[in-house]
Amino acid sequence: MQPLVVIVGAGVAGLTCARELTRRGVSNVVLERDSRIGGRCASLDLDGQPVDHGIPFLHAESREFALELDALGDDGKLRGWPLRVHSQRPGLTPAGLRGQRRMARRAGVGEFPACLAREADIRMSSEVTALAPAGERMQITLADGTSIEAPFVVVATALDDALRLVEPVVAEWPGAAAHLAGIHALRWVPTLTLVARYPGDVRDPGFDLWHPLSTAVLQAVVNESAKRPDPARRILVFHGRESFSRDYLLRDRDEWASEMLWEAGQLLGEWAARPLAFHAHAWSCARLRPGYTMGEVVTFESPRGACVSLCGDAFAAQPGLEGAFMSGIALGEQIATLPRVREIVRA
Repeated sequence: MQPLVVIVGAGVAGLTCARELTRRGVSNVVLERDSRIGGRCASLDLDGQPVDHGIPFLHAESREFALELDALGDDGKLRGWPLRVHSQRPGLTPAGLRGQRRMARRAGVGEFPACLAREADIRMSSEVTALAPAGERMQITLADGTSIEAPFVVVATALDDALRLVEPVVAEWPGAAAHLAGIHALRWVPTLTLVARYPGDVRDPGFDLWHPLSTAVLQAVVNESAKRPDPARRILVFHGRESFSRDYLLRDRDEWASEMLWEAGQLLGEWAARPLAFHAHAWSCARLRPGYTMGEVVTFESPRGACVSLCGDAFAAQPGLEGAFMSGIALGEQIATLPRVREIVRA
């Protein structure tokens, strides 16, 4: 049985949209090209120790999102984390630290997307390579050569991936030019991230989160081990500055990892430049620059009525994890309340 909605991407926006549709009785399936869900809100398992290598903690402004985070439960909650924030100037304080309700999770922030995914039909390692109109439906082609059809497609991936997939298909559809121009005007910040593992006897560096003020390479240093009880290893996560990340994004990972470790040694001491091992990850679209969002979800409709929609924090009133969550709810509600969808659900 073909679903009404195919969702591409199992990040927070895609998972929230899937949950909203399921709650309203609309059949859907989520296709995720990776082997794990969550996008940047994800946790790695290194030596049996959870590591948040994207978003280091969760925070909420709205009551709705705060209640969603509270639903994770108090067991494993680190309320108010990060508590020890090093070298901050008030004018440079990131949004997530400006008096908002925040927390970390002992099992990792990946608990949040895992909670969203409990009732979702997710097909992992399913990379979508092409979209094509098929009358009143869209044909979704996967890397393994199989395909699936649905009248509604939701693309909830990183924006660069979303544009590569969607733009060639919808460019000539009615009203598409204005939406595409607005999306191209958005400004995304890439972030190179390095997870460095040190011996367990390396002492606590004295902070949970550090935003160095006079560095060329490192934007933030996260003391991941501060979240974990009796960690076997001292694990730090280094996030690169925008200019550095943009310059090195397409270079060999060992090259930019070496640069990040060198500056870590300058900041923390020579020991920080010599980890036991490291894991490098490039986030090509890590976050939006302040002031850049579309403000609402975007839907392209073909002349035959097939729909391709985009959601994520770029399509919300505010960027970040909360924006991604809210956009997923908005798009799920929008699709579920369409008259033709309501008729199918009632039938």
